[in-house]
Amino acid sequence: MDLEQHLGKADIRKDCRRESKVSWAALRRMKAGDLEQEDQNLKCYLKCFMMRHGILDKNAEVDVQRALRHLPRSMQDSSKKLFNKCKSVQSDDPCDKAYKMIKCYVGHHPEILQSVPFL
Repeated sequence: MDLEQHLGKADIRKDCRRESKVSWAALRRMKAGDLEQEDQNLKCYLKCFMMRHGILDKNAEVDVQRALRHLPRSMQDSSKKLFNKCKSVQSDDPCDKAYKMIKCYVGHHPEILQSVPFL
C-alpha cells in the first residue's frame, strides 16, 4: 500500500472519530472483542467507517461485493455467506443497524477485529 492510500484510510478513521465523537476506550474495548457496548457514538463511528469505505450505502444496506474487497482473500468465501446473512438485521437506526451487522459478523469471525484497521 502506498503512503497516499494509507493516509486516505487514516483520514477516514480520523474523520469518523471526529464526526461520531467516539471514545478511544470504546474503540479499544471493541478491538478487544467487547461487542456488548450500548454506545451510540461507537455505533455511529462504525456506520461512518463502513459508509466511507463503500461497504454501506446511505440506507445502511450492505454492498457485499465492495465489503469483500476489504477482507483478506482467505476469508472472502466464508464472508460472502455471512454478509448475506448479517445484512438482514433490522433496526430503524442506521448506526444501530451497522453495529448489529458487525456484531453478527464478528460472532462468526472474531479474528476480523485484528485484521481490519478501524482504530
